[in-house]
Amino acid sequence: MMFRFLIALLFAGNAALAQHRTDTQQMRQLALEQVNASRAQQGLDALSVGTELNQAARNHAEDMLKRGYYAHVSPDGSGPRDRYLAAGGNEWEVVAENIARCTGCPIPPTLDRVEAFHTGWMNSPEHRKNILQPGLARFGFALVAGQDTIYAVQTFAGPGSSRGEQSTPVESTDATAIALEPINDARTQAGLPNLSASSTLTEGAADLLPQDLSGFELGDMGSLSDVAGNWRRLSAVAAACGGCGGQVVKGDVTEFVSDWLTEGNVNRSTLLDPNITQIGMTVRSDGQGRKIAILLLGQGL
Repeated sequence: MMFRFLIALLFAGNAALAQHRTDTQQMRQLALEQVNASRAQQGLDALSVGTELNQAARNHAEDMLKRGYYAHVSPDGSGPRDRYLAAGGNEWEVVAENIARCTGCPIPPTLDRVEAFHTGWMNSPEHRKNILQPGLARFGFALVAGQDTIYAVQTFAGPGSSRGEQSTPVESTDATAIALEPINDARTQAGLPNLSASSTLTEGAADLLPQDLSGFELGDMGSLSDVAGNWRRLSAVAAACGGCGGQVVKGDVTEFVSDWLTEGNVNRSTLLDPNITQIGMTVRSDGQGRKIAILLLGQGL
C-alpha cells in the first residue's frame, strides 16, 4: 500500500511539472491581440511585446503555482515593480499587472481560456483600467497550470503620462517663459517684484543637463560657476519625475514649478527670494518616463 501511494504521488508530481509551462507563442500573441483590440476601441496606442515583461509575468505565475498563493504581492513582499526590475526593466517606467486564476478548468488550457481571462479582466473595473491605461508601451503575458488550477498574468510598462492638464509639446528651453507666470503670480501675492526671463540662464540650465540622461543623477549636475554671465547671486533648484511621460509638455513645467512653490517645500524660499531678478529653466526627457527640470535664478550685477 505504501509503495502504491508513493508511486501515485510521484506520478502526480511529474504530471504537474509537465503542465507547468503551458503558455505558447500562439497564446501570448492572442493575449496581445486582444489587449490591443480593446485599446484600439478607445483610441489608445497599441502595445508591443516586452521580453522583460514576459519574464516578469512568467516568474510570478510560476511562483503563485509553486507556493499556492494568489496575490500581486508575493509572500516575501515583492510586487509587480520588483519583478519587472528583476527581469531587467527600466526603473523610471510605470508598471501595471493583472492576475487571474481558474480552478477546475480544463487542463492543459487552450486559446479559449486566454480569451476567457481577457473577457474577465475587461469586465472588472480595476483590471480594465490597467489594460486601457494611457502611457503604456509594452506588454507581457504568461499562463501556467498545475493539476487543477490555471494562473494567468498580464504585465504592462511604459513611460506613463505627463503631469498636469496642459499637453502641448514644448522644447526643453521653452520652459522659462512657461514658468514665469506661476512664479510671478506667487511673488506678486508675496509683495515681491516680478522676475524676467534670461536667455543666458536658460542656456546655462540646458548646459547643466546632458542630452542623454542615461545614468545621470541630479548630484552629477555641474557647478553653477560654469554658468556664463556676471551675477551677484546665482542659485538653482532641480527635480526629477518618473513615469511622467515620454515627451516634455507644458504641464510638466507648470507641475514642477507648482511643486517647488508648495508651502513647506524647501525650494519655495528660493523662488521667492526678494533679491532675485531673472530666471532660466530647462526640462529634458529620456523618452522612457524620466524627466529632469533645472531652474536657475540670478541677481544681476
